[in-house]
Amino acid sequence: MSNLAKQLRHHHPRLLQLMEQHNLALSDIERLAHFLHAVDDELEQFDQSQQVLEKSIELSANELNYHTRALKQQIDILEQTKSALLESNSLLEASLNATHEALLGLDLFGNIRLQNCNFRNLFGIDNEPEPPCTIDDLVTLAEARLEDAKPLLREIRHTLEHPAQQSECEFRTRNGRTIECFSNPQWQGHKIVGQVWSFRDITELKLKEEEARHRAYHDLLTGLPNRRLLSSRLTQMLQLDRQRNAQTVVLFMDLDGFKDVNDSLGHSVGDALLKDVSMRLEALLPSGAVLYRHGGDEFVVTMENQHSTQLAEIFSNRVLHAFQSQPFQLGEDDIYISTSIGIAFAPDHGDDTDKLIAHADMAMYQAKTQGKNVYRIFRADRESMPSHRLKIRNQLKLALERDEFELFFQPKVSLESGMIMGAEALIRWRSNQGEYRSPLEFIPIAEESGQIVPISQWVIRRSCQHLKDWSSFLPEDFALALNISAKHFQRGQLQLDIANLLGQFNIRPQQLELEVTETAIMDDVELAVETLNALKKLGIRTAIDDFGTGHSSLSYLRKLPIEILKIDKSFVDEILISKEDRTLVKGIIDMVHALGIQVVAEGVENHEMAMLLSDMQCDLVQGYHYCRPVCEAEFIELIRNQQCYL
Repeated sequence: MSNLAKQLRHHHPRLLQLMEQHNLALSDIERLAHFLHAVDDELEQFDQSQQVLEKSIELSANELNYHTRALKQQIDILEQTKSALLESNSLLEASLNATHEALLGLDLFGNIRLQNCNFRNLFGIDNEPEPPCTIDDLVTLAEARLEDAKPLLREIRHTLEHPAQQSECEFRTRNGRTIECFSNPQWQGHKIVGQVWSFRDITELKLKEEEARHRAYHDLLTGLPNRRLLSSRLTQMLQLDRQRNAQTVVLFMDLDGFKDVNDSLGHSVGDALLKDVSMRLEALLPSGAVLYRHGGDEFVVTMENQHSTQLAEIFSNRVLHAFQSQPFQLGEDDIYISTSIGIAFAPDHGDDTDKLIAHADMAMYQAKTQGKNVYRIFRADRESMPSHRLKIRNQLKLALERDEFELFFQPKVSLESGMIMGAEALIRWRSNQGEYRSPLEFIPIAEESGQIVPISQWVIRRSCQHLKDWSSFLPEDFALALNISAKHFQRGQLQLDIANLLGQFNIRPQQLELEVTETAIMDDVELAVETLNALKKLGIRTAIDDFGTGHSSLSYLRKLPIEILKIDKSFVDEILISKEDRTLVKGIIDMVHALGIQVVAEGVENHEMAMLLSDMQCDLVQGYHYCRPVCEAEFIELIRNQQCYL
């Protein structure tokens, strides 16, 4: 028996039994076994291949899932980027449309890459069937919308040729709007890829600038040209009349007794009177003449291309007659007021603006001393003659001996309390005929001759006498300010004079203030510092007078031992209407306060000016709004009554 048979019999007897029943020979079984083994081998190989395939499919599925997830992440990122871009684009579009400016973006080839709604409105693009795509398309629209499109188009083409440059221009639309535009290069990294233009409607700004310019050169109360415009125009007139060999005539007018109107009827009535006076004067003006308000109750008329004073004299007589014959009706009051007029003409009476106005002012002062309600022509030949100057010098010497000088006083008012905190003493010369002579007439001659020093010494002595006489009713912190001449200040004897008089009259040094001009200090700064320190040791306060009219600067104030700075009237005059003057005055006050120096503003002529200076933290003010310079008796009355100006 074969081994196979033995195995079948031993292990599978039932299988052997079945084979016998079906008459299967053992050899058949062996062949079948070989076949089954072969099939089994194939199946095993198939299983192995299937496993490999399943493993491969499993790996491919994992890889596919990985790539699917990665792709999904990329899609998510792209969606986020798209959303961010849409949001950014929406924000950019909203920002472009929210700005008040019209914006235009061009590439270097003149293609329009960007425009906002304001630009489309400016050029009417929304109404066009086809929006412009290039600069050439824009040309047609610009020519239809602008009064003159050439400047704008010229600038745009220039910037396309020179893209690194900035540009600007201004143009007007056909409906009267003024547009300004600016361009800047568009950078992409380190490369310029185009130009961006911005357009702004400045019509209202232009109107405001024109209004501000008008306010800067015209009086706020009367609407007349003011002192600033007078100076500018008169300079031009003098140049033109010099070329055509003609005369420029200036008339300086001052109302007689205007202070009485203000004091008795109030400043509002005084303002109304000034308005009526200006209208009456304008109605009387000859052709070509111009009327200015010089300040307070002073008016100036200019006449150009004249060959005599005949027209000026005819006009002056008409003014004097009109004022004398017809009152000014203010409400229920009829006010009669006269005017004194001074006339000067170039080139005989001066070849520059300041000199010509000063001489007309002096002629007006002569008219007042000769009875008022008259006109006088400046007598240049007499004033300039050496004999006349010699006569004045001799008269000054006699005036000191005869005690013909007087002091008038202009109060200094605290903006915080409204109370009089001090005063400025101003010299006046009353001749033995009882007439007052203009300081412009004798002070320059006194300076020239050196007589100003004894005059200055007289002022100091008389001021000390007044302070002693007033001691019983003066406020504790009252201080009287005196103007010290440059010659007296620079002689080095001022501190000795002051020390002697303080001891003689037994007054506190804090009651005296000495006002020195910038020029007196800056001519010899070393001597000035020495003198100021000596005065400070005595307890005397010192002030720089008329600050801003000389050649010093705020940087010098740190070196000067001063306590007070007086801002010159020329800076204060226009603070209500000039932004530049307001900024300048506020800057001076702030910087001077930072140095611990007190500030006084001169030339305050109305309540609005005082309130503005109060807002600027100015300490003290003086001017015609509060009080003109008054004699001793009137000033004492103000002090005794504790006059308050709030």
